[in-house]
Amino acid sequence: MTEAKDYAVLVAPREGVNDDVVRVLKWLVGDGVQVREKQAVVTLETAKSTFDVDAPSDGYFFPLVTEGAEVPVGSALAVVAPTRQRPQLTAGRLDASVAETLVQDQVVTKKARGLIEGHGLSLQDYAGLAVVRGEDIEKILERKKIGSTRPAARLFRNEELDPSADWDAVLQEPEFVQLKKLLIGLRKRLRAKYNRHVPMGSLLYDRWDLAKDYGFGEGTSVYDECLILGDVKLGRQCWVGPYTILDASQAPLMIGDYVDIGAGSHLYTHNSIERALTGHKAPLFTKATTIGNCCFIAPQSIIAPGTVLGDHCFVAAGSYVEGAFASFSYIAGSPAKQVGVVELSGNRARIRRFAGHEQGS
Repeated sequence: MTEAKDYAVLVAPREGVNDDVVRVLKWLVGDGVQVREKQAVVTLETAKSTFDVDAPSDGYFFPLVTEGAEVPVGSALAVVAPTRQRPQLTAGRLDASVAETLVQDQVVTKKARGLIEGHGLSLQDYAGLAVVRGEDIEKILERKKIGSTRPAARLFRNEELDPSADWDAVLQEPEFVQLKKLLIGLRKRLRAKYNRHVPMGSLLYDRWDLAKDYGFGEGTSVYDECLILGDVKLGRQCWVGPYTILDASQAPLMIGDYVDIGAGSHLYTHNSIERALTGHKAPLFTKATTIGNCCFIAPQSIIAPGTVLGDHCFVAAGSYVEGAFASFSYIAGSPAKQVGVVELSGNRARIRRFAGHEQGS
């Protein structure tokens, strides 16, 4: 382990007389990178200025705080060590022996010392300041008080978002205005020609073109809101609704001709049930799934991996289907079972329940 006395510490400087914190805008070198003394290594920001700070010595550079962080003036920002081994320091806080070295010649006013002792603070938090004044301690205490009463910060990509900023300004950007105009025009077209509204994905991407792009059968349409995983085999004249999942990521998923898959239905070839329950000790379960010709899978149904449906099967809405089912099966329930049959007569189909499986029984 690198000894404390062997490395140099980069502390947050006081750029202005009233500065009590600095914000780390950008690290100019990466973690563990070799640097030279007086090489710019970080860009800092105060309320009034932005400036670069140099490395205190030659060696290997190790930041202690993240970009975007606000740290008190005098606290540790980084260390420069003589080897590639990272010193065992906590972010923003100096090793005790280093802090002791930095505060040996420090002047602490009587008022500051009383505040530090009264609030259980440590001089290590102000190491690097030649003079610690009462105002320094009061500002830190005030900021902590404000921070404890204000709502938790909202973050996006590790950036703290200011609720008082003009976030509606983006709505006036030319690119947004043009995009909105385009979308309104497309929605008018769909309303006028087909009297319908669809999500933006399907508004921009024709359902039949999507099916062609994925090599599906002639006359098949697939909503853009469908999640397609792997090389799904999908036959002719099929309809796949929005918010569906076709999963061939781990094993083959084969769907015949003239199959309708209702909105929100999921067809899987794998699950992670056992893997999750064992803390990833067990592998994924994978098995091919096959749907025959002329099947109807009603909305919000789940077809489990390894399921086989014969031709002309009907799956009722909200069913969880697992296993093999013969052609002309009427399948319903969770877990699903065959509750009836599909009967064809000429160009008509009838769905008939078995005795004892009447609706509501």
